[in-house]
Amino acid sequence: MTQLNMIYEEDKFTNKDHVATPRYVVEDIYSLIDIKSFNNIWFPFNNYDSEFKLKADELKLKYKATHIFDDLGNDFFQTEPPQKCELLISNPPFGLQNKIVERTFKLVEEHKVKSFALLLPLSTLETPTRGEMYEKHVDELSVIIFKKRIKFLGCTTGFNKACCWICYNIPNLKNKILWI
Repeated sequence: MTQLNMIYEEDKFTNKDHVATPRYVVEDIYSLIDIKSFNNIWFPFNNYDSEFKLKADELKLKYKATHIFDDLGNDFFQTEPPQKCELLISNPPFGLQNKIVERTFKLVEEHKVKSFALLLPLSTLETPTRGEMYEKHVDELSVIIFKKRIKFLGCTTGFNKACCWICYNIPNLKNKILWI
C-alpha cells in the first residue's frame, strides 16, 4: 500500500466528510439517468474503492476519476474536468457543499461540463445563496429525493442523512422532482 493510500485509509476514519456511497445508491442513479448514454464521465471525488468507479468498470464506461488522495492530489477546486465532459457525478464532501455547487455551476457555464448529478444532503436545497444558484438554472434542474435516509458505508457513528440528487441537464429525467 502506498503512503498516499495509507493517508486515504486514515482519512476515512477521521474526516467527517469522508463517507462512502452504498452500492444501491449508485445503481439507482445509474439506472435513472441512463449512465450508458454518457460517453465521457468525470468522478471528481472518487478514489480506488468508490462504488461509482467499481460499477462503472463493470459497465465498461469511459470515465476519469480524480480525488485529492489520488497520485496527483487532484483537488476538485483546482482540477479541470476531462475534455468534452458529458457528465460529472459524485457524492462530494457535504461540508463543502456551497463551494462545490458553485464550482459545478461555473463549470457548466464555462461549457466544461454538460450535465451533472451530485448526491447531497436534502438541506442543500435550503439557503438564499444556493436557492439563487438553483433558480438561475431551474429549467434544467431535477431533484431526486430519497424516501429513506441513506446509511453511508464505513461510518463509525450513526451517519444517516436525508439526501437528494441535484441533477442538471440530464435528458433521461423528465420530472423536475421525484422520489425514490
